[in-house]
Amino acid sequence: MLKSKSIFFFILSLFSLSIVTSSYEADQANMSYERLQKIAPTLSELYLEKGKFPGFVSAVARKGKVVHYETIGFADVETGESLKKDSLFRIYSMSKPITGVALMILLEEGKVRLNDPVSLYIPEFAETKVLVVEEDGSTNLVEQAKKITLRDLATHTSGLAYDFTANEQLAKIYREKNLSPYFSINNVTEESFKNGIIAANKPFVDICSFAEALATEAPLMHQPSANYTYSVGMDVLGCVVERASGIRFDKFLEEKIFNPLNMKDTFFSVPESKRDRFTTLYAEVKDLRRYFPELDERLPKDLTMLRVDGMQNSAYFQEATVFDGGSGLVSSAEDYLKFAQMLLNGGKLGDVRIISRKSVELMSGNHLPDTFSSDAYLETAGGYRRGAGIGLTVGVLTDPAKAGQYGSKGMFFWGGAASTIFWIDPEEELVAVLMTQVLGSSELLRETYSALVYQAIDD
Repeated sequence: MLKSKSIFFFILSLFSLSIVTSSYEADQANMSYERLQKIAPTLSELYLEKGKFPGFVSAVARKGKVVHYETIGFADVETGESLKKDSLFRIYSMSKPITGVALMILLEEGKVRLNDPVSLYIPEFAETKVLVVEEDGSTNLVEQAKKITLRDLATHTSGLAYDFTANEQLAKIYREKNLSPYFSINNVTEESFKNGIIAANKPFVDICSFAEALATEAPLMHQPSANYTYSVGMDVLGCVVERASGIRFDKFLEEKIFNPLNMKDTFFSVPESKRDRFTTLYAEVKDLRRYFPELDERLPKDLTMLRVDGMQNSAYFQEATVFDGGSGLVSSAEDYLKFAQMLLNGGKLGDVRIISRKSVELMSGNHLPDTFSSDAYLETAGGYRRGAGIGLTVGVLTDPAKAGQYGSKGMFFWGGAASTIFWIDPEEELVAVLMTQVLGSSELLRETYSALVYQAIDD
């Protein structure tokens, strides 16, 4: 696959760092400039040349200096349009930490508390039952032993789920009642793949309508705080933010986070003036063959990825009304680097403070109960993994050796469904962001990218 490289040669307004990358910046940050140059060629050789990913934008900052910012590959493989430093990506679950910061802002304003019952803001959750599946497969519903709290939503311990993380009985309810705040999938045909299979509509009119339907039409998979189940909890938090603040969720993010940080390229709908910077979304064909076996015979056997949402006519071009804080945002590598650097700086970027240092510490601490924190299930860390835990909307590395991955104790992170990645390592004063657009990839991209970044540390 062809590759094109570009370096940021401008100063970021309101960013405390210059985004000019050179050997000088790397030396000042105790990073090997020579070793950083391995990142792009290695990603290209392992993934782009084998047709497993369309392209990457990689950004790394250490000790207050951006030491690596590089773009390789394509925004759209079919047209051959190259990725650019300001390309826009669907960040999916990397929306969650942004929702987490919104929650911390409300905590600081005294408008919410972590142990508040969710029903204080969404009354329907007071009556939500818990599903019990007996050994013979029969089910019954019981009362909540304790009411779902905001902390439960933010740590995936509420008993809510996704249809792909729910047990068989609950998944069936979610699917039959269409309990999702996300874009739906069109009827999948050979023709629809040419134009994209994501439909420009969502099942609900706004995020609170979704939250109310979830509370009244489906039970919880387990008692609140009794287990970890990756879920739509952060989407429900978006409704909580709206009702506690009196501000529509997207406007809250703009006023409290995006505008102060000068994050001009982060939104739920791509503005018309920026559509030429959007990227095409692909999916790994292996997953598509499994979910749509009727297409298997018609897909080329050597095909590794297939477009599901084009950059020319995307569902994200429609004006959004459902602001899903768990998955709905579009952003750029530059914007997300600002957001991550703000967290590394203890809630501050340049002269702008978003949250306090103590809020960042609370957000990035491990909140899982001791009964199951030693074997945390982290969607973006490859499944069940010792040495890891969950903070408020972020994963937390508690023991790098037990986890078997690069990083430091206290590193926090998350990723998105389209293979986007970010992490913040306070001990090393390091942040990294990798943007790409492939759903359902089986490649261990996070592990590879992490190794490439950490091997360049030179102190």
